[in-house]
Parts: sequence; structure tokens; C-alpha cells
Amino acid sequence: MKEAVRMGRISKWKLSVGLVSGIFGASIAGVAMAQGGLSANLALSGTIFNIAIGNVDGTDFSLFVDAEQTGDDEVLPVTRLRFGQATADDLCLSAKLGNVPKVGPVSFRLMSSGDNSVEADGLLVGARLLQGDLKLENPQLGVDVSQVNDSAYSGAWGLASNTINVQARNIDATAVAANSLTLRNVNVTVEKGQENVCGR
Repeated sequence: MKEAVRMGRISKWKLSVGLVSGIFGASIAGVAMAQGGLSANLALSGTIFNIAIGNVDGTDFSLFVDAEQTGDDEVLPVTRLRFGQATADDLCLSAKLGNVPKVGPVSFRLMSSGDNSVEADGLLVGARLLQGDLKLENPQLGVDVSQVNDSAYSGAWGLASNTINVQARNIDATAVAANSLTLRNVNVTVEKGQENVCGR
């Protein structure tokens, strides 16, 4: 029988970016540094976590190729996605975590259910993999993204568009950060083992 710690469903509950930072732990640090949100001496945890989301509508979108350094000094190539403003439906985020002291391997899952259950300002996502559908308005491919995105380094190759619609079936993410982030109808579970993941 599985042992689990359940935080339950929190109807219409808003999590500030401070609480979300605690949930994501050090994983958000690399992206947040670009926004001046966290100290530069915080390293990424190196854990790749999964995000599935039903629908994202965003403005002032840009994407560029970047690198992130983990706590063990490994440097990972990533795609950096930035949304000036974004709303989303039915978020699921999960991570398979290694040996937690005195517990062993665990899996973490956070769900925010419903239409427009996620609202973000200045959202940044580092991703190793994105699978889904994109619809871009006035896209520009091959541009120097630093001209439209302060988080990008000079000469960063990528694309930009006025608006974007994303149907993301699967994102393997290294980091997530935002200037502000609101999640509604939240359900968080932590279980022993590696089966408490999105899509289950």
C-alpha cells in the first residue's frame, strides 16, 4: 500500500510566487536570476520535471536557445520560452525525485484544474523537450532575441511573435519562474515511489 502525504484540493486558492518558489525549490533559480529575482549563487537542482497543460494563451512571446548550469556543474542546453503575459488551463506538473533523506525515492505532483486556472506575468520556462501545437501571430524566426527579450544574451538565436497559443501535451522542463504567478484549484500530492506523475 502506498504511503502518501496529501495536501488536498484548495478551491479558488491563490499561491503567490513565493509559495510556488518553495514548491519548485532550487529548480527555478537559473531562470529567476535573469529577472533579478534570486541570488546568482543559487544553482539548479538538475531534476528534469514534466509539465502538461491544456491550453496557453500568451503575449509578447519569444524563444531562444540557452544553457543552464546545475548544482553538480553540469551545463544543459535548453530552449528558453518567455511570455510577457500568459493564461492557461489545466496545469499538471510532476517530478520524480531521487533519494529524499529518511524516505527514499518519491514523486511530486501539482495540479491546477479548470479554465484559466493559471495566470502569469513575465513567465520564463527552460525546456529540454516540448511536444504539442503552436499557433503564432506575426512570427519572426531567426532573429536576435535579445532585441525583444532582456533575458536573452546578445545574438541569441530564436523566434518572436506578438501572441501565441500553445497546446502542450508534454514539456520536459529544467526551470520555471515568473514575476507573478497565480494557480487556482490546486491539488498537491507527494508519494513514495515514482508513479505519482502527470497522465496517471
